[in-house]
Amino acid sequence: MSNQHSHGTVPQRRNIQNYNDPYIPDTHLAAGTRCSECGAIYHNQHWTLDEAVVSRLSIDREQPTVVCPACRKAHDRDPGGILTISGQFWSAHRDEIVHLIQNEEKRAMAANPLERLIDIVSEEGNLVVHTTNEKLAQRLGRALHRAYDGSVEYKWSADNKLARVTWIR
Repeated sequence: MSNQHSHGTVPQRRNIQNYNDPYIPDTHLAAGTRCSECGAIYHNQHWTLDEAVVSRLSIDREQPTVVCPACRKAHDRDPGGILTISGQFWSAHRDEIVHLIQNEEKRAMAANPLERLIDIVSEEGNLVVHTTNEKLAQRLGRALHRAYDGSVEYKWSADNKLARVTWIR
């Protein structure tokens, strides 16, 4: 499925996680389990970086530790989303675009710490952003479109495990 828009509202594919992600365990972890790498806490069957929850669950208790799915994906360099930024605009505005991307990552992580950047690299004249999941790649495409206009295109793999987002200006 592909959607391309050069202006107006940019659609988002909403129910995309209908596959078994090999990084997400089939069973629930113990409440209060902490990621040994990023410090996220598993609470109410979700990972969180909410400071109140983290501090409350960390006080006076030894909690089990694991490496969370996002840290594992980043370590394995196994993206769920790939954003390709092309055209002449990005190279003249690289710093502000990278800053926008990093700010969007912070906002996304506040809601879901499994939405992370893996890396931002220059490849074949493009700026390429690898993300841990497809939702963050979509979010970044929307943010670039809102901030700088241009054209954004979304493509999903047949099994929904990967989103490719292209933004051009």
